Amino acid sequence: MYRIAVLEDTPGEAEVIESALRRYAEERGRPVSLKLYTSGERFLEEYEPGLDLVLMDIEMPGISGMETAEQLRKRDEDVPLIFVTKMANYAVQGYSVRAMDFVVKPVAYENLAIKLDRALRAVDRRRSCRVVIQNGELTRWLNTEEILYVEVMNHTLYYHTGEEKISAYGTIKDCEQKLAPRGFARCSNSFLVNLNHVRQVRGSDVLVGEQWLPIGRTKRREFMQRLAEFAGDMAI
Repeated sequence: MYRIAVLEDTPGEAEVIESALRRYAEERGRPVSLKLYTSGERFLEEYEPGLDLVLMDIEMPGISGMETAEQLRKRDEDVPLIFVTKMANYAVQGYSVRAMDFVVKPVAYENLAIKLDRALRAVDRRRSCRVVIQNGELTRWLNTEEILYVEVMNHTLYYHTGEEKISAYGTIKDCEQKLAPRGFARCSNSFLVNLNHVRQVRGSDVLVGEQWLPIGRTKRREFMQRLAEFAGDMAI
């Protein structure tokens, strides 16, 4: 399921875009969940992380699409953004907010479908590098590159990033199975390390980001082998 937000203040044009998205979902076998907004203010007020794509009219009442996009980028740097506009020259401004593409009105289905193919391929790549963290009613999405290491303590997982420690339910074993293909390895029974963030190994300790972690005796051989393979793959 792809979560798509459409910002369009003209009812007729919003209906055209919605119809095109429904047709696209059916033809491509890509189910979508749509949310329509008639203003940038309402969109920003209700915004929550986890959107897969934003289709945004540049010319809207109140704050413009460009101003809305600037605020969006302060909250989400990566969500694909496609501008919808009557004037192609407006789309040039989209570079400043890292817009992926633009569609000129009136929206033609064939043209929009090409743009959607490209955008959702990017979403698929992004999803393959994300992990969903569940803690009660709270759900978080993290890009795996943000995670320095995962720690298990008293049956609780803690995802350490450069700025925060996020607790979650689960086992370190299940976490390892999900993250191992993304370049993670166990350095001990308690720590699962993002090998991309390993800076140094000294004796029985490994420096991950700014934190020294112990390398367990039973995990040392496998960990060092994984690290050597990873370093070889990354060598240029």
